[in-house]
Amino acid sequence: MLQENFKNFFKEIINRRGAETQRLKILLRGLEFFSVPLRLCGENQVFVLLLVSLFLFYPGCNKEEKKSEIELRMEQREKEWAESGKKIATREDREKVSAEVDFEKKGENEISLESERKMKVGVLGAETGELSEYGLKTLMGAQLAAEEINSSGGINGQLLEVIHYNTAGNMTETIAAVDKFISEGVAAIIGSPTGEVTFSASKKLNDHQTILISAGTRRRIGDTGPYMFRNTLSDETAVTELIDYCINKAAIKNFALISSMSNDYSITLAGLFKRAIINKGGNVAEDVFLWSENTANISKDDSSIEFQVGKIKSKSPDAVVYTGDPLEGIKIVKEMRRQGIKAPLIGGEELITENFIKDGKDAIIGTIIYSGFYADSQLPHIKGFVDSYKKKHGTYPDRIAALGYDALKMTAEAIRKAPSMRPTHIRDSLAGIKDFHGATGMTTFTANREVKKHAYILKAEKEGGKIKFVLAGGEG
Repeated sequence: MLQENFKNFFKEIINRRGAETQRLKILLRGLEFFSVPLRLCGENQVFVLLLVSLFLFYPGCNKEEKKSEIELRMEQREKEWAESGKKIATREDREKVSAEVDFEKKGENEISLESERKMKVGVLGAETGELSEYGLKTLMGAQLAAEEINSSGGINGQLLEVIHYNTAGNMTETIAAVDKFISEGVAAIIGSPTGEVTFSASKKLNDHQTILISAGTRRRIGDTGPYMFRNTLSDETAVTELIDYCINKAAIKNFALISSMSNDYSITLAGLFKRAIINKGGNVAEDVFLWSENTANISKDDSSIEFQVGKIKSKSPDAVVYTGDPLEGIKIVKEMRRQGIKAPLIGGEELITENFIKDGKDAIIGTIIYSGFYADSQLPHIKGFVDSYKKKHGTYPDRIAALGYDALKMTAEAIRKAPSMRPTHIRDSLAGIKDFHGATGMTTFTANREVKKHAYILKAEKEGGKIKFVLAGGEG
């Protein structure tokens, strides 16, 4: 009887505490296994034995099991949403602080001891392998800028030399390339927007006072050192301006959000969109999470585009925000149209691809996105870049090529205005650039070496039987 009572007691604990009480389950199985020996003992001995077992096993039940991928992703998604507000609220204060605390302040006597750099700029990125598209486009943009500069007489009477190195997309080659550029005495390095280029050699670059301008990385450079720059339109700015356009110009008030939970960038961007919608007075009618089919412990509905779109349909939103990749975006917008949702898709510049337009067809008409580059701009300096690039390479430039072009042009401008070719002079000159008219719009460096830019707001429209993104708002 006593044995049976304890078995029932343990079962009740297991039912109440859930699946994490694995030790109690083990104990229960052990109790059943030793049922015969226990019968041979007196009740007092059995009671003591079970109490000892309980104290040995039960403490382990309070420990949480390792969190599943779903739990971790959901926590990340909510954290990104919460943190996005803090980032936006503190950004200007952080920039003010960095302006007041000039940790690289040097007198002219100290600067005069620095070795002068050569009229050379390095371009760093993968030219082979999976990341080669980024490296090659950065290089093509930078080389075009150098050709234009040299055809106009160079910089202060000297021709600018561009040297480049193939990182092959790995850290070892990146560090080797940085060593080579430093030994060559380059004035600056233009880096393609990949992680190994932007962050793997930041300490070495700062130690050797060598500028790196990341031409397109999504990640903020933060406090990686006084010689690290980035000329990318920030997602915070772009999302805020896009949502402002949607609410105040396009009369969109109710939004649904779709986050691609297998994509870290999608999770981050969705957090920014949610924050901007709320801050601008909009309403998040539905917030759904799309999981990869390969994720463990999910239901079929969790990875079903049809099911998630169905949830959105029930809320009748004015627009659907999607922050994942273009391939998945095509499937989502087609399913929206199949289910009768006429609301436009809202997203970031990742959706500006040939395949999104070609495969999305009429389903993507009305899609509204932000972008840091607009190839059809009629502004003379942007049109001139696009025409020159098309003539040289036979195709339209994209954002990466344009950022590489701008990074080289701004470096040349900094060298031209610097008192000497010493690294501190070049760095201070670059940091002081304001209202630079580039291919990616008006650019000003902030005190923490990020940039102030405005987004282009583009809308997919059909003109003459052809679908294309046209300028709907923003100035870039």
